[in-house]
Amino acid sequence: MSEAPRVLVSNLMMLKERERFDAALLEMGVVPVWADVNQYLSEAECLAYAGTVDAWLAGDDRVTRGVLEAFLPRLRGISKWGTGLDSIDLDAAKALGIPVHNTAGAFSEAVAEVALGYMLMLTRYLLVVDRAVREGAWPKPQGLGLHGRTLGLVGYGAIGQGIARRARGCGMQIMAYDPWMATKGGHEDVEFVDLPALATAADVLCLACALTPETHHLIDASIFALMKEEAVLVNVARGPVVDETALIAALGEGSIGGAGLDVFEVEPLAADSPLRGFGNVVLGSHNANNLRSAVEAVHANTLSNLKRILT
Repeated sequence: MSEAPRVLVSNLMMLKERERFDAALLEMGVVPVWADVNQYLSEAECLAYAGTVDAWLAGDDRVTRGVLEAFLPRLRGISKWGTGLDSIDLDAAKALGIPVHNTAGAFSEAVAEVALGYMLMLTRYLLVVDRAVREGAWPKPQGLGLHGRTLGLVGYGAIGQGIARRARGCGMQIMAYDPWMATKGGHEDVEFVDLPALATAADVLCLACALTPETHHLIDASIFALMKEEAVLVNVARGPVVDETALIAALGEGSIGGAGLDVFEVEPLAADSPLRGFGNVVLGSHNANNLRSAVEAVHANTLSNLKRILT
């Protein structure tokens, strides 16, 4: 009888429910190998499991070419929990013949809801008022709101379109920067422009793009310099899309109105990060995707992808 396949589990969502998924994987006839993970496995931490597993239920682990080569010839494929694949060297995986599966579009509605929440909190000072009332004050800040304002979306894929649908319901005008989607038909209700024009026009600049070499630090000091003084930034994409040093400078100078950040360049956010000190910044914990129904759908698809790899 052949030995049961061994599967490395390093994604946080299944690790949080280890007992449940330990049983599910054993029922599938595989032996789970549970990684010790804080946020994700570094390249060095990945290499500790090289040559020991047949498949991988990965999180945001740093899966470089070196890692992939070290996991061969035993590794038969990777089932990535969630949608983002920016932590995996996909070119190397393709060249080495290692299939990589994810759950595309799974969190579009979940993340779009959170983006709208940040937009409302920033433009109506909801969090500022909450903090003040808890401390015994009774402030009356005058907000800009969303109705009649312009939303500038960086990225008009499934998440960007979900944000746009909600923003239209609030009476916003929609503009977007997405060179690929701009060439596709069926989006006559959005005006596609270049990034400088978007930054100049937007009252809310919302990031919903993938992290690629082209989008790394896409939002930098030159973009902040173009934004309106009262405009706010919302990032529900990936932290490194924003040059965080430039963002901190813009907030410190008062050249933008605030920021809603679900993601950061380094996660968790450092205890001494200057971002913690700004009252006009709403901080998240990379949790925009954590909608119960969406999470359950990704759990199921991640296990289904594992079956594809092993069969």
